[in-house]
Amino acid sequence: MQITKQTIGHEACFVCSQGFCFSSIRDCEFGVETEMVFGVEHEGWQGIPHGGVAMTALLDLADHCWFRVKGENLTYPLEIEWRFADAVVIGDKVRLKAEIKTGDTISLSMQRENCEKTYLRAEIKVESEASKFSIKLPDPQELLQHDSSHQALAVYDNCFVCGRKRQQPGLQRRFFKAVVDGNDNEKGAYPVIIVRFGGATARPFQQAQNRLHPGILAALLDELCGWGGVLAGDLYGYTVRFKLNINHLPAISDNFFGLAPTPKVRGRGARQFYYPEGALYRKKEDGSFDIIATASGQWLAKEELRLQFDTSHVEEELKDIVFGA
Repeated sequence: MQITKQTIGHEACFVCSQGFCFSSIRDCEFGVETEMVFGVEHEGWQGIPHGGVAMTALLDLADHCWFRVKGENLTYPLEIEWRFADAVVIGDKVRLKAEIKTGDTISLSMQRENCEKTYLRAEIKVESEASKFSIKLPDPQELLQHDSSHQALAVYDNCFVCGRKRQQPGLQRRFFKAVVDGNDNEKGAYPVIIVRFGGATARPFQQAQNRLHPGILAALLDELCGWGGVLAGDLYGYTVRFKLNINHLPAISDNFFGLAPTPKVRGRGARQFYYPEGALYRKKEDGSFDIIATASGQWLAKEELRLQFDTSHVEEELKDIVFGA
């Protein structure tokens, strides 16, 4: 098979230039394919790759596929439906494939080596409408003014998104529990999970020149929605389904915020699921909200993950950590 020049259209991409996920790509009949091995730099839960890293790898491959067939990088908005259906651990080798099935739809898959079951599959609709968020968004400035009432949440040391003692590049995000005022459709105030990102922290994670990699948006929203289970009853879980709408890629210099309210919970015992939704947004100069991306999905709550978190998260003093820092 022909080896695709990985840097074409990806000269500034952190996945390509740093070999974060894969180092070479091959042409296949309807697109491109490659392999990668999950390492400690990809960790989320202890010993388990972060779902956001898997989505980052496939989103990067999708852009290569689109460039190969269409001669240009992906255009936005995008609508992506993800389905996790297998388990992987650090050290597993996986095969990745991106194929254009119709004129504006890309099929993605990630499968463990020598395994018939697919770990992660997705379908990208390229020609989609910009998404909206069903929850009235609080003013980011209002959030910043209430730093003292925000409860900082604990972190893992090596998580790709929230790990703050990693030896490899990571997002080093701090997530907070906050309470925002209700609106005409709400009965009073409601709790949310919030996060902020951008600026110098974002610069190592670009795809196109001075544009953030779409996988970073996926990883942030995956983590943000996952934390929503804490609001719903101290639930920690695995992503099962994840719908992601990306309206556009923010500039590296953009500062933006994430919000996820308390999700609905269904089932009980070993079959308990929660259904979060979240959004990434920024406030524009005219005072209106720019919705960067939205997400919703299904998480399977696992008692073993709650116990793992309780016994192995990073011990630190949280009361002096503020959202605006």
